[in-house]
Amino acid sequence: MLDPTTSQIILAIAILLAVIVVVVIYQVARAIREFRRAAIRLASGDLSKPVRATGTLRLAGLAETLDEMASQLQGRLSDVVQQRNELGAVLSSMREGVMAIDLDERVLSLNRAAAELLRLSPEQTIGRPIQEVIRNAALQKFVTQTLRDGAADEAEMNLRVGTSDGGTRRYFQIQSGMLRDARGERLGAVIVLHDVTQVRRLERIRREFVANVSHEVKTPVSAIKAASETLIEDPDIAPEGRQRFLRIVARQASRLEAIVEDLLSLARIEQQRGEVQAELEGQRVLPVIQAAVETLHTRARSRSVAVRVEDHDELQARINPALLEQAVVNLIDNAIKYGPEGSEVSIRVTSDHDEVVIAVSDQGRGIEPEHLPRIFERFYRTDRSRSRELGGTGLGLSIVKHVAEAHGGRVSVDSVPDEGCTFRIHLNPTAYAATAAHTKN
Repeated sequence: MLDPTTSQIILAIAILLAVIVVVVIYQVARAIREFRRAAIRLASGDLSKPVRATGTLRLAGLAETLDEMASQLQGRLSDVVQQRNELGAVLSSMREGVMAIDLDERVLSLNRAAAELLRLSPEQTIGRPIQEVIRNAALQKFVTQTLRDGAADEAEMNLRVGTSDGGTRRYFQIQSGMLRDARGERLGAVIVLHDVTQVRRLERIRREFVANVSHEVKTPVSAIKAASETLIEDPDIAPEGRQRFLRIVARQASRLEAIVEDLLSLARIEQQRGEVQAELEGQRVLPVIQAAVETLHTRARSRSVAVRVEDHDELQARINPALLEQAVVNLIDNAIKYGPEGSEVSIRVTSDHDEVVIAVSDQGRGIEPEHLPRIFERFYRTDRSRSRELGGTGLGLSIVKHVAEAHGGRVSVDSVPDEGCTFRIHLNPTAYAATAAHTKN
């Protein structure tokens, strides 16, 4: 039997051990609960709060390890987010359209340029098959071939984009490449669209311009050559015949000179557009109109055409007088030339919707509606034979358009067949301190 003292010591030790065990168990349980909460935070992506390092030394070490792991994960996630944002910013700022297509030919993503070029809504496009998004057999075949071959490809095609009025045709240079994950496994394809509609339009204009210049120059050159060869081969030609051929040479040489002069005028206006806009000054428009009318007074009188000017004397605009006079001369000259003898040409200067408008109207045969959209193009004529007969180069209205644009303005035309045309130059007005009445005072 243990003596009372020993029994009390053993009981005290047992109680102390029990207390120690309870405390340790409590601390371990609390640490485990903290680890559980930390694990839940980590799983949800919250890496900002550290794990509390409480409890035993081993548990404290485990907490420090978890903290270090969370810190590393947070750094890597920050890098991933930054890279994603940078990639998104690059794609958003690109002028080229970029689309990602998965292996099932469904749209994974597209940047803002692609949505604008193809007139698509990203929310309604992502996840849908490319066949539903763009109904173009050539593009569908292009995507299918890229996914099947697993190789980069490129092609040029025209696509109808938009749904209003059947959409519009646009030309695209399309390139493709494979979309792969970090292990090199294929995920789909990337399609890059370069809008080359404007380039193709300029190429078409250039080809037409070269063809038209060649044709316009060839006609007088051929006539000059034929007349010259006749004079050379037949030295005994009668004086009246010689004069006739010399008049042909002189007339066609004048025509060539007019074509070259108009071409040089167009080139000067285009090259000096920035300088012209910088030199524009607020001036009255009426003196320019009067100078143009005076220039064509003899021609108008030869055809018995009355030129009438209606204007508001006080109207001003930011103009280059010499250039604007050239444009107005071209419009009045056309009105005199294409109107019937004994008709009237009216010129009006008005203010309309914050614009100063110069309108030149004739009483000619008018222009058919289908010609109006192209009437200001170089060498465009509604009646080539009649234009050449009257001495036109086909460049006058194009010069008018370029002069208006150099002034920061625009041109417009209205026409009623068999009743006549009205051509307008729209100019930016300039502020002036007083009306005509105040000016007189």
